[in-house]
Amino acid sequence: MTPDLFELVRDSVVAWDDQGVIRAWNPAAAILYGWTTEQAIGAPVETLLGPIPSDRAEAVIERHTLDGRRIVVEATWARRPGETLEIGRDVTAQRSVEDQLKRSELRYSSLFQAMAAAFWELDFSPVGGLLRELREQGVLDIPRHFKTHPEFVREMMRRTRVVDVNDTTLAMFGVGHRDHLASSVEPYWPEASSPVYAAAVAAAIGRQTHYMTETRLRRQDGTEFDALFTAAFPHEGLAQGALLVGVIDISERLTAQADLRRLRDDFAHAARVSMLGELAASIAHEVNQPLAAITTNAAASLRWLSRDEPDVSRAIDLTSNIRADAQRAADVIARVRAMASKQSAAHETLVIRQIIDETLLFLRDELQGRDARVEVSAEPLSVRGDRTQLQQVLVNLIINAAQAALPGRGSLIRITAALCGDEVEVRVADNGLGLSVEPDSLFTSFYSTKPEGMGLGLPICRSIVEAHGGRIHAENDSAGGAVFVIRLPGEPAYTKV
Repeated sequence: MTPDLFELVRDSVVAWDDQGVIRAWNPAAAILYGWTTEQAIGAPVETLLGPIPSDRAEAVIERHTLDGRRIVVEATWARRPGETLEIGRDVTAQRSVEDQLKRSELRYSSLFQAMAAAFWELDFSPVGGLLRELREQGVLDIPRHFKTHPEFVREMMRRTRVVDVNDTTLAMFGVGHRDHLASSVEPYWPEASSPVYAAAVAAAIGRQTHYMTETRLRRQDGTEFDALFTAAFPHEGLAQGALLVGVIDISERLTAQADLRRLRDDFAHAARVSMLGELAASIAHEVNQPLAAITTNAAASLRWLSRDEPDVSRAIDLTSNIRADAQRAADVIARVRAMASKQSAAHETLVIRQIIDETLLFLRDELQGRDARVEVSAEPLSVRGDRTQLQQVLVNLIINAAQAALPGRGSLIRITAALCGDEVEVRVADNGLGLSVEPDSLFTSFYSTKPEGMGLGLPICRSIVEAHGGRIHAENDSAGGAVFVIRLPGEPAYTKV
């Protein structure tokens, strides 16, 4: 090698004699290893480069530089009598990237197989061809086309090929062996879930990073289950048609939520029945009033009709009174039956003032017996909810307010309903001593400030309000006493009426 060419080679070039003494050391070697040409010439090669394999013509070998840095060198040796020539190339960065890639692939493979979620690696590229055809046909609104052409969505499913799945997928979808897995995703999607697949495709072509929702999927045997479906769209992979999907079976979670709702409804029903027992005397008194009036009017009517000259006009008036009192009694019984009934919540649009008035009518005799005065100020608003459940909340809060009055002092209960932002706010305030405990503790199950209390009323109130998408809290009122605040959402849960 001529001196000029020796100087210009970008790879390191080192030559040594049969005694292992370095005779040539080009500038690239000086840059790579750190020793200058003057320092290297005459030095033992193994002192600077370490052991040299004698049985190979090339190898990837680890070495250390003058400053102690570890490098990886791809070396090639040419041996001839009296001299050995080495050409070396620094591949440290390349090997680092390769090692990182291997570790990444190992982590991905481990996660892919070990996770409790079902993972699908899909080839989406054939669907890309279908979408290009649509655009060539002049279809601009792709999502709308999906809605009007469900058969196109099923075709996209048939063309989405399954590349790989993890073992969890086989178990979740009831596939006995990997060879029995369908080649496309179409068999695993019920017809009713097609819009979800279409939405996932729309999200992918809309350059979203991922799409997630709950849907129904189908097992190999045709049975369906509830699933949390997630599709990831890495842009670098999507261009090549790569798509990664994750599926989690949420059937048990949804069943548990349904059981929890039933349990909550059972507790609410038990609380209503318990409350009716406490109000039994008041209810009996309220029913006895119209019944006593009916008896009196009926006796008087008979007397007017039994006269030598029956007074039919007076009898008709008395009969009208009997009818009105009978309706009063029937209304009382209807309210009691509604409160005692155990039925699923039926949300409807309700005028909040009517709910308040109906609740006060139900508690009229109870409040009179406690010498309780009620002031109501309610804007003309409506909320969406279950009439009986919301009445149950108000019954609990109003009775608590009536019981909060100081001994020997009449109770004053202030009820207001107003619009607060996008929510309807209902406040029930009393004129008692106020709260002496942490307000949130009042909503803890089985916690009660009353010796005879069970500690279930307020927790049930919170459960009902939260089931309506709202929230409830307690605080001390600036005017004295305590106030319970209910907020129910808009959407359109409230409207001016």
